[in-house]
Amino acid sequence: MADSTIKFDGTEPRIALVVRGKMSAQHHPDKMAQHADVILADGSPCGFYGEGNGASGNRIGMSMQGKVYDYETMRIERPYYVSMDSAVSNRVVSTVLLVKVTARQAAAFGASWKAMALSPGNFNIFGGNCSTHASAAFIDAGLLSDGIPGLDTPDRLYGQLVDTLKSGALQSISGYIGFASNPRGGFNLVVKPHIDSPAVNRPNPGPSGSLSTLSST
Repeated sequence: MADSTIKFDGTEPRIALVVRGKMSAQHHPDKMAQHADVILADGSPCGFYGEGNGASGNRIGMSMQGKVYDYETMRIERPYYVSMDSAVSNRVVSTVLLVKVTARQAAAFGASWKAMALSPGNFNIFGGNCSTHASAAFIDAGLLSDGIPGLDTPDRLYGQLVDTLKSGALQSISGYIGFASNPRGGFNLVVKPHIDSPAVNRPNPGPSGSLSTLSST
C-alpha cells in the first residue's frame, strides 16, 4: 500500500487524537504501552509530557513537571513521533482519529493547548497524564462533556470519542506517521501503512520504551 497524506489546509477544519502504540482501531495496547498526542487544526502536533524534577516519584510517573511539547520539541525529544522515517526505523506505530469540527471548535481546541502550555502544572500517571490533558482540550472545544470513563488512558479516550461523536465526523488511520511542512503554514500528516507482526512496536526503542524514558514520559 502507498503512503498517504492528510492535508490540514483549513478547507475542512479538523483536529485529531493520536494514540501511540495503538496499531489499529481494534487494537487495545497495554496501559503502559501507549501515549496520547493531538493534532491541531493547522496540522501541528502537540501533547502533554512529564519531565523529571528530582521528586521521589519521578521514576513511576508521579509528581513530574508537566510540559506541552510542540513539533520542535518532539523533533528533538521524540523524533519517531514526528518523522515517518524515524517511526519506521524505531518500529513506532500510531493510530490517528481525525475529527471534523467547526471553526469555533478548532479555535477553542487550540486555545486550550496554548493555555496549557503557559501553565502546565504537574504530570501524574494517574489522573493527570497525557490523556487527561488531551481530554480536557476536547471538553474545552465542546466535543466531550465528561472526562474519560474509568482509568485515564489514550485508548479509552479514543473509545470515548468514537462512542460520543457522529461516525461521519470521524476517520481512523493507522501506521507509521510523520509531519511534513505545509507551504501555507502548519503541517500535513503523512502515513505509511504497516503490517502487524511481533517485530512491530514490540519492543519500543530506548531503555524504557519509546512511550517513556527515565526522565520524561
